[in-house]
Amino acid sequence: MREGAARADADASPAQVTAQITLAEGAPMADYQRYIHQLEALHGWLDVDLVHSCFLMGEEVGELFKAVRKHLRYFEEHDPQGEGASRQEIAHELVDVLNYLLAIANRLNIDLEGAFRHKNLINQGRTWAQGGEGGGEAGGEGGGEGGAP
Repeated sequence: MREGAARADADASPAQVTAQITLAEGAPMADYQRYIHQLEALHGWLDVDLVHSCFLMGEEVGELFKAVRKHLRYFEEHDPQGEGASRQEIAHELVDVLNYLLAIANRLNIDLEGAFRHKNLINQGRTWAQGGEGGGEAGGEGGGEGGAP
């Protein structure tokens, strides 16, 4: 999650990093939120406010986009034969984004699983226009969201 922590964690073995906090296979989303709370407590990040958590998540989204761009080899002017980002690199960036998403939900006391289920019930009844000018939502719930879910 945090840049300095990521560098420190890279030097530790996976067993050292995960030995203190565990998450069961197939755990519900609430357990993921608890896990992130414990991880933030472990590293002293619970005092990072909502706005800064959003900024940091935005940085991670940028890193995810960069990894996808490298994986697809878009705009690789200097080293066209070089290695693109691996799927594992993309997976790591996705997890960083998810970690911040969970942390932001925690800051606001949002049950993310409940919100996910509720919002996707709404999305099932919505339709979106395909492309073209002003290709936003064609029907269903309004609210200025535009675009796909």
